[in-house]
Amino acid sequence: SGHATWHTAISSGINAEYGGAEPPDITLINVAREGGEDYLFSLLTGYEDVPAGQAPPAEGQAYNPYFHGYYIGMAQQLYNESVDYEDGTIPYQSQIAKDVIQYLAWTAHPYMDETKMYGMKVMASMMALAGGTYFLMRTRRSHLRLRQINYVAAENHNNLIAKDGVVNNVSKYKQVDSTFEKMAAQSKGVPK
Repeated sequence: SGHATWHTAISSGINAEYGGAEPPDITLINVAREGGEDYLFSLLTGYEDVPAGQAPPAEGQAYNPYFHGYYIGMAQQLYNESVDYEDGTIPYQSQIAKDVIQYLAWTAHPYMDETKMYGMKVMASMMALAGGTYFLMRTRRSHLRLRQINYVAAENHNNLIAKDGVVNNVSKYKQVDSTFEKMAAQSKGVPK
């Protein structure tokens, strides 16, 4: 609702000063422009006099070599010592531009600090969970990792293997084999 009120105030009165054009919403300008903060810093501090051989700017325009087309409809806004800092920082144009850019970066991502804090909490929780899982695997399931499976050979195992390593035709499923043989013999004798 605060944004809507500000937007209405801009639309109703102030835009008449700009030839009927509504100023753009610059809350996302840091992420919308190629070069991001570097581009904005150059734009805010890069106003110059028109070089020789260039056409003079139209009324209400200024020359800025960092702006596409070189002529921008916004006059230079930042000057040395144009603001006062409470902590005694010397208000150079570059310092003021950095502060403005940092504020615009915050408006593009107002919940960034909160999001980073949640991310750190999630990572810490995941590390604790991974450490607990590792501890449980090492202590509670160690008997599964360390068990040794011993196979006991049948009593006549040596008799089943011939000298050349081929297993004899002796099946331990003799009863099942005999049943299958009986079924096959019966099916041959049954007319279809």
